Amino acid sequence: MDPPVVYIEKEPFLNMVLASVETFKRECVGYIFGHKPTRERNSFVIISTAAIQLAKKRKNSEVEQTQLSGKSIDDCFKKYPSLFRVIGDFHSHPEWGSCKGWALPTKRDLKNMEKEELSVIIAISSINKDRILWQSASDGGIRGSLSKYKFHFNVFRLVKKGGKLEEELLIVQAPAAIKALNRALGYK
Repeated sequence: MDPPVVYIEKEPFLNMVLASVETFKRECVGYIFGHKPTRERNSFVIISTAAIQLAKKRKNSEVEQTQLSGKSIDDCFKKYPSLFRVIGDFHSHPEWGSCKGWALPTKRDLKNMEKEELSVIIAISSINKDRILWQSASDGGIRGSLSKYKFHFNVFRLVKKGGKLEEELLIVQAPAAIKALNRALGYK
């Protein structure tokens, strides 16, 4: 069976863009909510996101939710699973110093992915030249620019191969978000 495609609706996509801009030079982190693949539909659908506001260790290369915040949120998720269908998390990899943002998982990310179905990684860096049209990237992600930032979104999951877990890069589609962003930038 082919790997599932990940569809991201407009609002959650824009929310992830804003979360990564808000904390630029530091990582952002949040939850993604939606639907998992079924027998009839081989795709994930991200319908909502929630940025984590109480984070500790918010640094250039790592961020962690506070223990109290994590417990409070997890209690809600467990008590109301029909309201909060958590399918993974998102976080950014921002530019800092001479290191540009990258849209690949780190060893720490892979460890955290063992608890999640999906992980959206957003590379964000300063833009020093013209705007970049929002479009699908050659690796299956989505890239583009907004304001003074450029972005690259990738989505990963862990799969068992030969008895061990390996990351798998999934194809991402967000047609409504891409159309809205390109229209806002003056592209037709």
